[in-house]
Amino acid sequence: MKTKAERKVQLCAICGGALKKTTITHEEKRAGKLCLFQHVPARVCQTCGEVWIDERTLQVIDRLIKKGEPARTVETPVYDLGLVDAR
Repeated sequence: MKTKAERKVQLCAICGGALKKTTITHEEKRAGKLCLFQHVPARVCQTCGEVWIDERTLQVIDRLIKKGEPARTVETPVYDLGLVDAR
């Protein structure tokens, strides 16, 4: 007989690996702007690294992008590999 902990293990839809609850920093790009979200609850596959975020959390992120105030703003360096000699 399986324990409650064994029954509640969620599996990755990509590879079948176990998903672990954690918090992440999530990026969203909208209208040419990059937005960072810290402490986002997510499940991460322990095998392939795929990240799963609940629909409710994604709705909160959408609402913050539209009407929220960022906690702070950071400067982001941009690198263009098309301008670099690959040698």
